[in-house]
Amino acid sequence: MSNLSEQLTELMNEDGYTQSTLAETLKTPRAKISLYLSGKSVPNFEYLVSFITFFNCSADFLIGLNDYPKRDIKYKPVQPFNIRLREVLKLKGKSQKSLIDNTHISWNTLHGWLTAKSSPSIENLKKLAKFFDCSIDFILGRTDY
Repeated sequence: MSNLSEQLTELMNEDGYTQSTLAETLKTPRAKISLYLSGKSVPNFEYLVSFITFFNCSADFLIGLNDYPKRDIKYKPVQPFNIRLREVLKLKGKSQKSLIDNTHISWNTLHGWLTAKSSPSIENLKKLAKFFDCSIDFILGRTDY
């Protein structure tokens, strides 16, 4: 079982959700929830945002980067990724070139994010958090740290 599936299971149990009730609440197929819980599939960016928003938990917790869900925090709404990525680059004093060079994320991938044509995978969010030395919640604009 992946970290994400374990963390999602923990949140569901804590809040009393079954696969069916969570799927119904989030208006998504139960089979999709089942794939995430079994570790056979990883949520895309939109589902990750749905989960962290719905459970009011840290993105870092959900994907297994820390052990505490931080549900007692009032998170800000997730910002459009293309706008937030530009802000984070500026705030952290990093260039697009240094991001590409240090993370091995391709220019085409970065360009897709910056033009809002695509969103990062969970693995790429982890790379960005490591590169910027911050939380994924900061990258998403949910926290100031």
